Amino acid sequence: MPEFRLVLDTTFFILHYFSSDKTVQSRTREVLRRCRKIGNRGVIPTIVLSEFYAQAAKRVGGEEAKRRFREIVESGLDVIALDTRVCEQAGILRHKHHEKLPWGDCIIAATAIVTEIQFILSEDTHFTLIRELKTKTLNDLSL
Repeated sequence: MPEFRLVLDTTFFILHYFSSDKTVQSRTREVLRRCRKIGNRGVIPTIVLSEFYAQAAKRVGGEEAKRRFREIVESGLDVIALDTRVCEQAGILRHKHHEKLPWGDCIIAATAIVTEIQFILSEDTHFTLIRELKTKTLNDLSL
């Protein structure tokens, strides 16, 4: 089986926790299962944790958002903290795209570039503007 390496965007976790579609739920569980297998890598930029917490709190309240946040942090996926390399790359992307990309997306994309994972799983169309990356939606992903 080929290596399964991807950066997971906030939209992935929103689908995972809040979709009522059984097919979507099954696909997100399979992605997480594959990301945790030996030799594979599922990466979560810390900005994704922040974005997810804020959106989850709006939907289900602070306590439940906190529980789901902890679940993601303790999931066995790689949580990548913001460092100077990611900050620089995010600034480069923001400038290169004439400030049309939101900062969060710049940081997520920069994390993918710095960790040499050129594949982002996201429902967000902003990532398609970044030529250095490949982006797939959950429906487009071959499982």
